[in-house]
Amino acid sequence: MIALFFSDWISESKITCQIEPDEPKIVVLGVDSNAVSLKWENCIGDAGETFISFFFKRQKPGDVLTQQIASRGAHAGFTMSDPFKGFKKYRALLNQELRIYDVQRNEKYVYTLTIYYRRTDGVFEDKIFQVTVVVKGKKRVEFSSV
Repeated sequence: MIALFFSDWISESKITCQIEPDEPKIVVLGVDSNAVSLKWENCIGDAGETFISFFFKRQKPGDVLTQQIASRGAHAGFTMSDPFKGFKKYRALLNQELRIYDVQRNEKYVYTLTIYYRRTDGVFEDKIFQVTVVVKGKKRVEFSSV
């Protein structure tokens, strides 16, 4: 009887990013809530994987419904999805950065970066990175006298 063990020959692809946002990402109202940046920079594969596409999505914690914010191909810029096209709330930039503008107290979302890629053996896979944005504090109101 001949037994073959292929598991030693099959390598698991590993996609990593040198810079990732903290999990959770804490936003303090009135201090850093005007523009929050979620960055997954310098993402690479460990065995020559080929990146196909990138997607930013959001969802409420515990909810199954996701909303796609933006997407891009491997060699193109991000295209914002409806209803996010006006760049008033979100902007997606190359090198996997999602900027969130004017964060409010009642906002709590899980943001996802999904990278679709092809392994060197031709198999298509995805890598999912998630971060929850948690808002703390109160927005400061300043009064001035005339």
